[in-house]
Amino acid sequence: MSLFSEQEYLRYTRHIQLPGAGAAGQSKLKQAHVLIVGCGGLGAPVSYYLAAAGVGTITVVDNDSVELSNLQRQITFSETDIGKSKALCTKLRLEQLNSDINIHAVDKALSVDNAAELIQAADLVLDCTDNFATRYLINDLCKVLGKRWIYASIYQFSGQCALFNPDQSCFRCIFPSAPAGDSAPNCNIAGVLGVLPGLLGTMQASEALKLLLGLSSAISNTLMLVETDSMQFQKIALQQKSTCPCCSTEFRFNPDCADYSGICATESLSENANESASKTSVISAADFQQYHSRDDIVVVDVRNKVEHHAFNLGGLNIPLDELATSSEDINLASNLDKNKTLLLYCQSGIRSQQACHLLTAKNYKAISVEGGIVKILRHRLDK
Repeated sequence: MSLFSEQEYLRYTRHIQLPGAGAAGQSKLKQAHVLIVGCGGLGAPVSYYLAAAGVGTITVVDNDSVELSNLQRQITFSETDIGKSKALCTKLRLEQLNSDINIHAVDKALSVDNAAELIQAADLVLDCTDNFATRYLINDLCKVLGKRWIYASIYQFSGQCALFNPDQSCFRCIFPSAPAGDSAPNCNIAGVLGVLPGLLGTMQASEALKLLLGLSSAISNTLMLVETDSMQFQKIALQQKSTCPCCSTEFRFNPDCADYSGICATESLSENANESASKTSVISAADFQQYHSRDDIVVVDVRNKVEHHAFNLGGLNIPLDELATSSEDINLASNLDKNKTLLLYCQSGIRSQQACHLLTAKNYKAISVEGGIVKILRHRLDK
């Protein structure tokens, strides 16, 4: 009996002819199960190439929906997908690409409630997310469950990629703690070259296929640094840190770990996060225009001047970094009236929330627009 159907043989001929792969290697791919966490800029090329290569079972996890701004880099989606589930759209695209494999879509965030089951079922995990909480969750469970995982991240023109094996250094050896409030810059704030996630995602897919074929990885226990502005690539050898709690033989997975707060928290941690968020004065994007027209409101864009010049929704432009370094008398230089409420907005709502805290501490009345310009424009387009 043949290993492959006629259609499979024709589809995978180039792999079957390839030294180091062959029929035996292609059969390994057919039997493999890969978990891809995140269907965005990184997840798009990862999922496409693994599906095209014939990985037998692919599970994609994402709780987000497609937005117009995604189309600059997230190549699995089209304009007709806007507003739809990323996970379900990805499943449809992959099934259209390769009907011989199994695609499972999880239209939820990876969380402590589902991560262990999803990771346990997979042979390999690929992190295509953009936040530390999810990476810590993946890292810790892969360590406990003895699973390998491939990490990548992107920022403007730069990227990173690494393969973590359960018996070697881990993500916490490099990043023992997340930036305060998980405020690491991401593409929503800092921007990203559209092809960069394609490059890093393709690197992830390449290493994944090599591992599944039984070939050695070029980034095992190594952090690969990519600079596309200068086209420089650098490898940094990683070492297991004696102080890393995750690498300790006594490490046990704790679902209530504060590092998982936010998107992948337990229900109790999520409730605490929501309670904390509610203490911050915010309005919805749908209410922005109503507030904007009020006489007791001063609209302030807290993005940088380049962003403001490219597109803005009116109001003063006082960048967040200026607010952070200003004295108590910033109202003199910026004509801010403490008798009025400052309506703050930014690209995605993160910087405006930070500015809200800063100004409130300086005795200003301030509110932030939840979701920022992205949600305001989406609301206008949906009307």
